Amino acid sequence: MLATIQELTCASELPEGLLPTDVVRGDGVTVHSLTAHALFAMERHKWIESEKAARDVGALALREWVDRYWTGHVRARLMEHFYGWRCWGAFDVDDFGLLSRTTVEFLVDRNVLHDVASILGNGGENLDVIAWATADGHDLNAIIWLLERIDINAKRHRLLTDHIRLFIDHLR
Repeated sequence: MLATIQELTCASELPEGLLPTDVVRGDGVTVHSLTAHALFAMERHKWIESEKAARDVGALALREWVDRYWTGHVRARLMEHFYGWRCWGAFDVDDFGLLSRTTVEFLVDRNVLHDVASILGNGGENLDVIAWATADGHDLNAIIWLLERIDINAKRHRLLTDHIRLFIDHLR
């Protein structure tokens, strides 16, 4: 039996816990701020790198985090949102829990869903999914339907690295 979205959301808390920018909706689901949690991760990275260097490395560590981790951080949060494990305000509310819905499972087998999510979550693109599906003999109509619903390319333009760079530049 599948767990409810709320059970999944509460089951694994973030290391930093709730931040002041996180909001609990009327239905009990917490909507997390992608930017605020990224800034927390960036500050944690800055602290670790400063400890290693035995001095404050400052904004250099923040930029390094953006260059090395931002894309993966965003992809991981997007997959959490799609699975309904954690709701992120940067993504469409209608996409929350998309990959856990029985209507999606009706068109795309659960194992195929998991494989597609893994490919995308690991930085793969639509073409990577299509190549995998073709090689494994999966129904391309179902795969194309799923990729259109996920629409990873449209989400990418809103989450470009420049977004977080501009944000940290305003902090200084």
